[in-house]
Amino acid sequence: MLQPRRHDDLHLYNSLTRQVEPFTPVVQRTVSMYVCGITPYDVGHLGHALVAVVFDTLRRWLEFNAYDVRHIQNITDIDDDMVRKSRELGLSIAELTDRNQEVYVGEMDALNVQRPSAYPRVSQTIDEIVAMVQTLIERGFAYEVGEYVFFDVSRTPAFGALAGLSGQALLDFRSDSMPAEPAELKRHPLDFLVWQPCTDEGAMFESPWGLGRPGWHIECSAMALKALGPRIDIHGGGKDLRYPHHDSEIVQSESATGQSPYVQVWMHNGTMRLDGVKMSKSLGNLVNVGDLLAQGHTSNAMRLQMLSVHYREDRDFEALALDEWERTARMLEAAARGRGPGRGAAPGGSDLARLQPQRVAFQEAMDDDLDTPRAIEILTALAHDIEAGTIIGDAASATLIELGEVLGLRLRSE
Repeated sequence: MLQPRRHDDLHLYNSLTRQVEPFTPVVQRTVSMYVCGITPYDVGHLGHALVAVVFDTLRRWLEFNAYDVRHIQNITDIDDDMVRKSRELGLSIAELTDRNQEVYVGEMDALNVQRPSAYPRVSQTIDEIVAMVQTLIERGFAYEVGEYVFFDVSRTPAFGALAGLSGQALLDFRSDSMPAEPAELKRHPLDFLVWQPCTDEGAMFESPWGLGRPGWHIECSAMALKALGPRIDIHGGGKDLRYPHHDSEIVQSESATGQSPYVQVWMHNGTMRLDGVKMSKSLGNLVNVGDLLAQGHTSNAMRLQMLSVHYREDRDFEALALDEWERTARMLEAAARGRGPGRGAAPGGSDLARLQPQRVAFQEAMDDDLDTPRAIEILTALAHDIEAGTIIGDAASATLIELGEVLGLRLRSE
């Protein structure tokens, strides 16, 4: 059986450098990974599931190769949408958060996504956020305007590097993820909020600047610092977060801690679309995980469909394609049970030798920036060989099960 190994072969695409690079953690054999999570003003959708599945697969591959992974996924429970939705429903922000987080975690459990080491909430990190804002002011990277505090981007010339933008291109950039901010109070149009006044129940906190709440970007900087320290090995999320959110995180965190780089490898997955348009709560063009599960779709098929496209690529959800992946999932499950002409026969030396190239090919695919489409092809080829009886015995099925688990597939017989 393929055993966890100490290796230096993993290469990952770094969104900041725009290159595939050898992965080297700050602390040998230990990986800190922060992934931007949900804003639970509503239940999740397949776009959120894609983020979770991608980084769960990365974590599984790291752990398979004997890395100790501390995986953090935040819950953004304090923001404009949380305030708005809680009012509409007549719920407190805490009640809304608890309800929708429970649904989300249940759906991720159903998709065989391992739970992160922790789910920090913004509301539980206010002291650390206030301290970080004070540090930024003291070091001259932020300024106060009444009860508002803004980050001063003139102090960080590299701002926008993650998005690959500068100057007028940054000023012209538009995204549905950009929060509304009082532009008339800023010294420069690109400056962004780190603290703002607020009197909404459940979203207001004491601070040196009066009752208020954090800006969006400072929340992740503070939660990541509290959970993982000033240097992170991998920071992940959807590609729509590169600017302004992650670019703002970089300059805030490095300015507050004085340590650089804040992140060793920035990783961003592509978007989940429906009919060519990105899924989003604001547009309402959603496919919900819970609905697919209620229709009888399996976690194996759903994960296969999501991982059949490289994580960095955009993809469209297609119901007919999911049906095809259900058939593939059933074929893999049957092969894992050893169904084939040679069931029960002990493999000869030639069969063991034939398994080794497939094991190596799987390793090479996963080490090549998580090439899960190629890894799936290797698994399905192995399953076909088992069904055809060209590779027989328990070792073949055990290899299929073990490698399938790296992709989060449940192939073991219950």
